[in-house]
Amino acid sequence: MGDAHLVPGGRNGMLQVTQQGAPVNNPLAWSQNPGAEWLQKFSKFTCPPKGQAAAPIVDKADEPLIACNDEGLKLLLSKALIEGTELKSASYGTPQNGVGWAVNLAFKSSARKVFADTTTALNQNNGTFAIVLDGNVISYAGVNEPILDGNAQITGDFKESEARSLANSLKYGALPIKFAKPTVETIGPSLAGNQLSAGVYAGIVGLLVVMLYCLVYYRGLGLVVVASLVVAGVMTYGLVLLLSEHAGFTLTLPGIAGLIVAVGITADSFIVYFERIRDEMRDGRSMRVAVETGWARARNTCLAADAVSLLAAVVLYIFAIGVVRGFAFALGISTLIDLAVFFWFTKPSMTLLATRPFFNTGRRFSGLSKATLGIDEPRRPNARLARGSA
Repeated sequence: MGDAHLVPGGRNGMLQVTQQGAPVNNPLAWSQNPGAEWLQKFSKFTCPPKGQAAAPIVDKADEPLIACNDEGLKLLLSKALIEGTELKSASYGTPQNGVGWAVNLAFKSSARKVFADTTTALNQNNGTFAIVLDGNVISYAGVNEPILDGNAQITGDFKESEARSLANSLKYGALPIKFAKPTVETIGPSLAGNQLSAGVYAGIVGLLVVMLYCLVYYRGLGLVVVASLVVAGVMTYGLVLLLSEHAGFTLTLPGIAGLIVAVGITADSFIVYFERIRDEMRDGRSMRVAVETGWARARNTCLAADAVSLLAAVVLYIFAIGVVRGFAFALGISTLIDLAVFFWFTKPSMTLLATRPFFNTGRRFSGLSKATLGIDEPRRPNARLARGSA
Protein backbone atom coordinates (compact mmCIF):
# COMPACT_ATOMS: atom_id res chain seq x y z
CA MET A 1 0.00 0.00 0.00
CA GLY A 2 1.08 3.61 -0.51
CA ASP A 3 2.19 5.24 2.76
CA ALA A 4 3.15 8.88 3.44
CA HIS A 5 6.49 9.44 5.22
CA LEU A 6 8.47 12.54 6.22
CA VAL A 7 11.85 13.27 4.65
CA PRO A 8 14.32 14.41 7.36
CA GLY A 9 15.77 17.84 6.88
CA GLY A 10 13.10 18.95 4.43
CA ARG A 11 14.07 20.97 1.39
CA ASN A 12 16.70 23.02 3.24
CA GLY A 13 18.63 19.88 4.24
CA MET A 14 19.33 21.18 7.79
CA LEU A 15 19.36 18.59 10.58
CA GLN A 16 19.95 18.80 14.33
CA VAL A 17 21.61 15.47 14.98
CA THR A 18 22.25 13.94 18.38
CA GLN A 19 23.55 10.48 19.13
CA GLN A 20 20.23 9.08 20.28
CA GLY A 21 17.96 11.22 18.12
CA ALA A 22 14.30 12.13 18.60
CA PRO A 23 11.72 9.43 19.35
CA VAL A 24 10.67 7.45 16.28
CA ASN A 25 7.02 7.71 17.39
CA ASN A 26 7.20 11.49 16.90
CA PRO A 27 7.76 11.78 13.14
CA LEU A 28 7.87 15.58 13.06
CA ALA A 29 10.61 15.76 15.70
CA TRP A 30 12.43 12.72 14.30
CA SER A 31 12.54 14.32 10.86
CA GLN A 32 14.66 17.11 12.37
CA ASN A 33 16.81 14.81 14.52
CA PRO A 34 16.93 11.23 13.22
CA GLY A 35 19.95 10.31 15.31
CA ALA A 36 23.45 9.17 14.42
CA GLU A 37 22.48 5.49 14.10
CA TRP A 38 20.00 6.09 11.30
CA LEU A 39 22.33 8.51 9.52
CA GLN A 40 25.03 5.84 9.61
CA LYS A 41 22.62 3.28 8.13
CA PHE A 42 21.66 5.83 5.49
CA SER A 43 25.28 6.46 4.48
CA LYS A 44 25.93 2.72 4.03
CA PHE A 45 22.80 2.15 1.95
CA THR A 46 23.27 2.04 -1.83
CA CYS A 47 20.56 2.40 -4.47
CA PRO A 48 20.70 0.36 -7.67
CA PRO A 49 21.68 2.16 -10.90
CA LYS A 50 18.96 4.08 -12.68
CA GLY A 51 16.66 1.78 -14.61
CA GLN A 52 17.37 -1.29 -12.48
CA ALA A 53 14.87 -2.67 -10.00
CA ALA A 54 15.75 -2.35 -6.34
CA ALA A 55 15.88 -5.33 -4.04
CA PRO A 56 12.63 -5.95 -2.12
CA ILE A 57 12.35 -3.80 1.00
CA VAL A 58 10.13 -4.53 3.98
CA ASP A 59 8.19 -1.35 4.71
CA LYS A 60 7.08 -1.43 8.34
CA ALA A 61 4.71 1.46 8.94
CA ASP A 62 5.86 2.03 12.55
CA GLU A 63 9.59 2.21 11.73
CA PRO A 64 11.80 4.61 9.70
CA LEU A 65 12.67 3.53 6.18
CA ILE A 66 15.54 3.95 3.75
CA ALA A 67 14.26 3.72 0.19
CA CYS A 68 15.03 4.81 -3.37
CA ASN A 69 13.06 6.40 -6.16
CA ASP A 70 13.13 5.57 -9.87
CA GLU A 71 15.99 7.98 -10.44
CA GLY A 72 18.27 6.10 -8.02
CA LEU A 73 18.03 8.76 -5.30
CA LYS A 74 18.05 7.36 -1.78
CA LEU A 75 15.90 8.94 0.94
CA LEU A 76 15.79 8.57 4.70
CA LEU A 77 12.13 8.53 5.78
CA SER A 78 10.29 8.73 9.08
CA LYS A 79 7.67 6.22 10.17
CA ALA A 80 4.48 6.38 8.14
CA LEU A 81 2.12 9.17 9.09
CA ILE A 82 -0.76 8.07 6.89
CA GLU A 83 -1.19 4.58 5.46
CA GLY A 84 -2.56 3.83 2.03
CA THR A 85 -5.84 2.54 3.43
CA GLU A 86 -6.62 6.11 4.52
CA LEU A 87 -6.63 7.32 0.92
CA LYS A 88 -10.18 7.81 -0.37
CA SER A 89 -9.50 8.56 -4.04
CA ALA A 90 -6.76 9.51 -6.48
CA SER A 91 -7.11 11.04 -9.94
CA TYR A 92 -5.21 13.18 -12.39
CA GLY A 93 -6.07 16.16 -14.54
CA THR A 94 -5.24 19.72 -15.42
CA PRO A 95 -5.17 22.12 -12.44
CA GLN A 96 -7.90 24.71 -12.29
CA ASN A 97 -6.69 27.99 -13.79
CA GLY A 98 -3.37 26.29 -14.54
CA VAL A 99 -1.45 24.35 -17.15
CA GLY A 100 0.24 20.98 -17.17
CA TRP A 101 -0.90 17.98 -15.21
CA ALA A 102 -1.53 17.34 -11.52
CA VAL A 103 -2.52 14.43 -9.28
CA ASN A 104 -5.51 14.99 -6.96
CA LEU A 105 -5.78 13.17 -3.63
CA ALA A 106 -8.67 12.90 -1.19
CA PHE A 107 -8.19 11.39 2.26
CA LYS A 108 -10.76 9.75 4.48
CA SER A 109 -12.11 11.71 7.44
CA SER A 110 -10.00 9.63 9.86
CA ALA A 111 -6.78 10.94 8.26
CA ARG A 112 -7.74 14.59 7.68
CA LYS A 113 -6.59 15.91 11.05
CA VAL A 114 -3.25 14.08 10.85
CA PHE A 115 -2.69 15.36 7.33
CA ALA A 116 -3.70 18.90 8.35
CA ASP A 117 -1.30 18.94 11.31
CA THR A 118 1.51 17.45 9.23
CA THR A 119 1.15 19.82 6.29
CA THR A 120 0.94 22.79 8.67
CA ALA A 121 4.23 21.77 10.32
CA LEU A 122 5.92 21.01 7.01
CA ASN A 123 4.86 24.35 5.57
CA GLN A 124 6.42 26.15 8.54
CA ASN A 125 9.82 24.41 8.28
CA ASN A 126 9.94 23.76 4.53
CA GLY A 127 9.59 20.05 5.17
CA THR A 128 9.02 17.34 2.59
CA PHE A 129 6.91 14.20 2.61
CA ALA A 130 7.30 11.11 0.47
CA ILE A 131 4.82 8.53 -0.82
CA VAL A 132 6.11 4.96 -0.67
CA LEU A 133 4.62 1.96 -2.48
CA ASP A 134 6.04 -1.51 -1.78
CA GLY A 135 9.28 -0.05 -0.43
CA ASN A 136 9.87 2.31 -3.38
CA VAL A 137 9.47 6.09 -3.33
CA ILE A 138 7.00 6.93 -6.09
CA SER A 139 6.72 10.65 -5.25
CA TYR A 140 8.12 13.21 -2.82
CA ALA A 141 7.20 16.87 -2.60
CA GLY A 142 7.11 19.93 -0.41
CA VAL A 143 4.07 21.70 1.03
CA ASN A 144 3.09 25.11 -0.34
CA GLU A 145 0.33 25.69 2.21
CA PRO A 146 -1.44 23.83 5.02
CA ILE A 147 -4.11 21.43 3.72
CA LEU A 148 -6.97 21.30 6.19
CA ASP A 149 -9.83 19.67 4.25
CA GLY A 150 -8.12 16.40 3.29
CA ASN A 151 -7.97 17.27 -0.43
CA ALA A 152 -4.43 17.60 -1.73
CA GLN A 153 -2.93 18.21 -5.14
CA ILE A 154 0.53 17.13 -6.29
CA THR A 155 1.86 19.44 -8.97
CA GLY A 156 5.12 19.54 -10.85
CA ASP A 157 6.57 19.10 -14.28
CA PHE A 158 4.32 16.09 -15.00
CA LYS A 159 3.63 14.62 -18.39
CA GLU A 160 0.17 13.17 -18.82
CA SER A 161 1.51 9.61 -18.71
CA GLU A 162 3.46 10.34 -15.52
CA ALA A 163 0.44 11.89 -13.79
CA ARG A 164 -1.76 8.98 -14.85
CA SER A 165 0.81 6.43 -13.65
CA LEU A 166 1.17 8.11 -10.26
CA ALA A 167 -2.61 8.39 -9.80
CA ASN A 168 -3.09 4.72 -10.68
CA SER A 169 -0.30 3.67 -8.31
CA LEU A 170 -1.90 5.60 -5.48
CA LYS A 171 -5.43 4.45 -6.27
CA TYR A 172 -4.79 0.75 -6.73
CA GLY A 173 -1.93 0.55 -4.29
CA ALA A 174 -4.35 1.67 -1.57
CA LEU A 175 -6.71 -1.25 -2.11
CA PRO A 176 -6.78 -3.61 0.86
CA ILE A 177 -5.86 -7.07 -0.41
CA LYS A 178 -6.22 -10.28 1.55
CA PHE A 179 -5.08 -13.71 0.50
CA ALA A 180 -7.15 -16.65 1.59
CA LYS A 181 -5.66 -20.07 2.07
CA PRO A 182 -6.80 -22.30 -0.81
CA THR A 183 -8.96 -25.27 0.01
CA VAL A 184 -7.76 -28.57 -1.38
CA GLU A 185 -9.92 -31.66 -1.34
CA THR A 186 -8.24 -35.02 -1.86
CA ILE A 187 -10.29 -37.77 -3.44
CA GLY A 188 -9.11 -41.32 -2.92
CA PRO A 189 -8.75 -43.78 -5.78
CA SER A 190 -11.74 -45.85 -4.63
CA LEU A 191 -14.08 -42.83 -4.62
CA ALA A 192 -12.79 -41.64 -8.01
CA GLY A 193 -13.24 -45.14 -9.40
CA ASN A 194 -16.79 -45.29 -8.07
CA GLN A 195 -17.61 -41.95 -9.69
CA LEU A 196 -16.17 -43.11 -13.00
CA SER A 197 -18.15 -46.35 -12.84
CA ALA A 198 -21.32 -44.42 -12.02
CA GLY A 199 -20.72 -42.22 -15.05
CA VAL A 200 -20.31 -45.26 -17.31
CA TYR A 201 -23.48 -46.84 -15.92
CA ALA A 202 -25.36 -43.57 -16.44
CA GLY A 203 -24.24 -43.53 -20.08
CA ILE A 204 -25.36 -47.14 -20.62
CA VAL A 205 -28.76 -46.50 -19.01
CA GLY A 206 -29.23 -43.37 -21.14
CA LEU A 207 -28.35 -45.35 -24.27
CA LEU A 208 -30.86 -48.09 -23.40
CA VAL A 209 -33.60 -45.53 -22.71
CA VAL A 210 -33.01 -43.89 -26.10
CA MET A 211 -33.16 -47.31 -27.80
CA LEU A 212 -36.37 -48.26 -25.98
CA TYR A 213 -38.04 -44.97 -26.86
CA CYS A 214 -37.15 -45.34 -30.55
CA LEU A 215 -38.47 -48.92 -30.60
CA VAL A 216 -41.77 -47.82 -29.06
CA TYR A 217 -42.19 -44.76 -31.26
CA TYR A 218 -40.75 -45.96 -34.58
CA ARG A 219 -41.44 -49.69 -34.11
CA GLY A 220 -39.67 -51.54 -36.95
CA LEU A 221 -37.63 -48.48 -37.89
CA GLY A 222 -36.41 -48.40 -34.31
CA LEU A 223 -34.29 -51.45 -35.14
CA VAL A 224 -32.21 -49.23 -37.40
CA VAL A 225 -31.70 -46.82 -34.49
CA VAL A 226 -30.67 -49.64 -32.17
CA ALA A 227 -28.25 -51.09 -34.72
CA SER A 228 -26.78 -47.67 -35.50
CA LEU A 229 -26.27 -46.84 -31.82
CA VAL A 230 -24.66 -50.21 -31.22
CA VAL A 231 -22.28 -49.62 -34.13
CA ALA A 232 -21.50 -46.11 -32.86
CA GLY A 233 -20.92 -47.47 -29.36
CA VAL A 234 -18.54 -50.16 -30.61
CA MET A 235 -16.63 -47.62 -32.71
CA THR A 236 -16.39 -45.22 -29.76
CA TYR A 237 -15.20 -47.95 -27.41
CA GLY A 238 -12.61 -49.13 -29.90
CA LEU A 239 -11.37 -45.60 -30.50
CA VAL A 240 -11.06 -44.95 -26.75
CA LEU A 241 -9.00 -48.14 -26.36
CA LEU A 242 -6.83 -47.17 -29.34
CA LEU A 243 -6.19 -43.66 -28.02
CA SER A 244 -5.50 -44.97 -24.52
CA GLU A 245 -2.94 -47.40 -25.88
CA HIS A 246 -1.09 -45.13 -28.29
CA ALA A 247 -1.86 -41.53 -27.24
CA GLY A 248 -2.21 -41.79 -23.45
CA PHE A 249 -5.88 -40.80 -23.53
CA THR A 250 -7.67 -41.21 -20.17
CA LEU A 251 -11.44 -41.38 -19.91
CA THR A 252 -12.62 -38.95 -17.22
CA LEU A 253 -16.03 -37.93 -15.91
CA PRO A 254 -16.21 -34.89 -18.25
CA GLY A 255 -15.21 -37.20 -21.11
CA ILE A 256 -18.06 -39.56 -20.25
CA ALA A 257 -20.40 -36.56 -20.17
CA GLY A 258 -19.26 -35.65 -23.68
CA LEU A 259 -20.01 -39.19 -24.89
CA ILE A 260 -23.47 -39.12 -23.29
CA VAL A 261 -24.29 -35.78 -24.90
CA ALA A 262 -23.24 -37.24 -28.26
CA VAL A 263 -25.85 -40.01 -27.88
CA GLY A 264 -28.55 -37.35 -28.08
CA ILE A 265 -26.91 -35.77 -31.12
CA THR A 266 -26.83 -39.16 -32.86
CA ALA A 267 -30.48 -39.84 -32.03
CA ASP A 268 -31.41 -36.42 -33.43
CA SER A 269 -29.95 -37.42 -36.80
CA PHE A 270 -32.16 -40.52 -36.96
CA ILE A 271 -35.26 -38.59 -35.97
CA VAL A 272 -34.70 -35.93 -38.65
CA TYR A 273 -34.18 -38.61 -41.33
CA PHE A 274 -37.14 -40.80 -40.31
CA GLU A 275 -39.51 -37.85 -40.12
CA ARG A 276 -38.45 -36.76 -43.61
CA ILE A 277 -39.20 -40.26 -44.91
CA ARG A 278 -42.61 -40.27 -43.27
CA ASP A 279 -43.41 -36.82 -44.67
CA GLU A 280 -42.59 -38.04 -48.17
CA MET A 281 -44.79 -41.10 -47.74
CA ARG A 282 -47.65 -38.95 -46.49
CA ASP A 283 -47.41 -37.10 -49.80
CA GLY A 284 -48.08 -40.39 -51.60
CA ARG A 285 -44.57 -41.52 -52.47
CA SER A 286 -43.44 -45.11 -52.09
CA MET A 287 -40.93 -46.04 -49.43
CA ARG A 288 -38.12 -46.51 -51.97
CA VAL A 289 -38.63 -43.00 -53.33
CA ALA A 290 -39.20 -41.54 -49.84
CA VAL A 291 -35.91 -42.99 -48.56
CA GLU A 292 -33.95 -41.22 -51.31
CA THR A 293 -35.79 -37.88 -51.35
CA GLY A 294 -35.94 -37.80 -47.54
CA TRP A 295 -32.18 -38.42 -47.41
CA ALA A 296 -31.48 -35.49 -49.73
CA ARG A 297 -33.41 -33.18 -47.41
CA ALA A 298 -32.33 -34.60 -44.06
CA ARG A 299 -28.66 -34.84 -44.96
CA ASN A 300 -28.03 -31.08 -45.04
CA THR A 301 -29.93 -30.54 -41.78
CA CYS A 302 -27.91 -33.21 -39.97
CA LEU A 303 -24.66 -31.91 -41.42
CA ALA A 304 -25.44 -28.40 -40.15
CA ALA A 305 -26.32 -29.67 -36.66
CA ASP A 306 -23.19 -31.82 -36.41
CA ALA A 307 -21.05 -28.96 -37.72
CA VAL A 308 -22.28 -26.73 -34.89
CA SER A 309 -21.51 -29.43 -32.31
CA LEU A 310 -18.08 -30.02 -33.82
CA LEU A 311 -17.31 -26.29 -33.87
CA ALA A 312 -18.33 -25.98 -30.22
CA ALA A 313 -16.08 -28.92 -29.33
CA VAL A 314 -13.10 -27.39 -31.19
CA VAL A 315 -13.55 -23.96 -29.58
CA LEU A 316 -13.88 -25.51 -26.12
CA TYR A 317 -10.79 -27.64 -26.65
CA ILE A 318 -8.69 -24.67 -27.79
CA PHE A 319 -9.74 -22.13 -25.16
CA ALA A 320 -10.67 -24.30 -22.18
CA ILE A 321 -8.28 -25.80 -19.66
CA GLY A 322 -8.19 -28.86 -17.48
CA VAL A 323 -10.97 -31.43 -17.51
CA VAL A 324 -13.19 -29.28 -19.76
CA ARG A 325 -10.86 -30.17 -22.63
CA GLY A 326 -11.66 -33.84 -21.98
CA PHE A 327 -15.36 -33.09 -22.42
CA ALA A 328 -14.68 -31.18 -25.66
CA PHE A 329 -12.45 -33.93 -27.03
CA ALA A 330 -15.01 -36.68 -26.33
CA LEU A 331 -17.81 -34.57 -27.82
CA GLY A 332 -15.82 -33.90 -30.99
CA ILE A 333 -14.83 -37.55 -31.47
CA SER A 334 -18.40 -38.73 -30.88
CA THR A 335 -19.75 -36.18 -33.38
CA LEU A 336 -17.38 -37.43 -36.06
CA ILE A 337 -18.42 -41.01 -35.33
CA ASP A 338 -22.08 -39.95 -35.61
CA LEU A 339 -21.43 -38.57 -39.08
CA ALA A 340 -19.65 -41.75 -40.16
CA VAL A 341 -22.42 -44.03 -38.85
CA PHE A 342 -25.17 -41.85 -40.29
CA PHE A 343 -23.67 -41.76 -43.81
CA TRP A 344 -22.21 -45.25 -44.07
CA PHE A 345 -24.54 -47.36 -41.95
CA THR A 346 -27.92 -45.74 -41.32
CA LYS A 347 -28.54 -44.62 -44.91
CA PRO A 348 -27.49 -47.95 -46.52
CA SER A 349 -29.63 -49.78 -43.94
CA MET A 350 -32.70 -47.76 -44.88
CA THR A 351 -32.04 -48.37 -48.59
CA LEU A 352 -31.90 -52.09 -47.88
CA LEU A 353 -35.08 -52.10 -45.77
CA ALA A 354 -36.95 -50.26 -48.54
CA THR A 355 -36.68 -53.45 -50.61
CA ARG A 356 -38.34 -55.57 -47.93
CA PRO A 357 -42.10 -56.10 -48.18
CA PHE A 358 -42.52 -55.80 -44.41
CA PHE A 359 -41.54 -52.12 -44.65
CA ASN A 360 -42.45 -51.00 -48.19
CA THR A 361 -45.99 -52.38 -47.90
CA GLY A 362 -46.59 -50.58 -44.62
CA ARG A 363 -47.16 -53.51 -42.29
CA ARG A 364 -48.63 -52.76 -38.88
CA PHE A 365 -45.40 -52.86 -36.84
CA SER A 366 -43.10 -51.49 -39.51
CA GLY A 367 -43.49 -47.93 -38.29
CA LEU A 368 -44.66 -46.92 -41.76
CA SER A 369 -48.24 -48.14 -41.71
CA LYS A 370 -50.98 -45.76 -42.77
CA ALA A 371 -52.24 -45.57 -39.20
CA THR A 372 -48.79 -44.64 -37.96
CA LEU A 373 -48.35 -42.07 -40.70
CA GLY A 374 -51.79 -40.59 -40.00
CA ILE A 375 -53.21 -41.45 -43.41
CA ASP A 376 -56.92 -42.23 -43.40
CA GLU A 377 -58.00 -45.47 -45.05
CA PRO A 378 -60.36 -44.90 -48.00
CA ARG A 379 -63.91 -45.76 -47.07
CA ARG A 380 -65.32 -48.76 -48.90
CA PRO A 381 -68.89 -48.55 -50.22
CA ASN A 382 -71.39 -50.83 -48.48
CA ALA A 383 -72.22 -53.92 -50.55
CA ARG A 384 -75.93 -54.78 -50.78
CA LEU A 385 -77.49 -57.96 -52.05
CA ALA A 386 -79.96 -57.53 -54.88
CA ARG A 387 -83.12 -59.43 -54.24
CA GLY A 388 -85.27 -60.52 -57.08
CA SER A 389 -89.03 -60.25 -56.92
CA ALA A 390 -91.20 -63.28 -57.40
